[in-house]
Amino acid sequence: METTAELFNTGLVITFIGMSVVFVLLTLLVGIVKVMSALCVRFAPEPAPTASTDENEEIISVIAAAISQYRRNREA
Repeated sequence: METTAELFNTGLVITFIGMSVVFVLLTLLVGIVKVMSALCVRFAPEPAPTASTDENEEIISVIAAAISQYRRNREA
């Protein structure tokens, strides 16, 4: 049978090994995520061009007219 000191020492060793394994795996995970992020930035496609201001204003006016007509028809 082991003494209390030996059991305590074994517990400390197991704790140290477990914490070391978790630290190493988390460090690897951070490194992998950074590499993947760099690859995504490097090889990502160009963003699609957005609609021009004139088109946006036209869309807004059409939506406003549709809302106005809906409200008029709903009140009648």
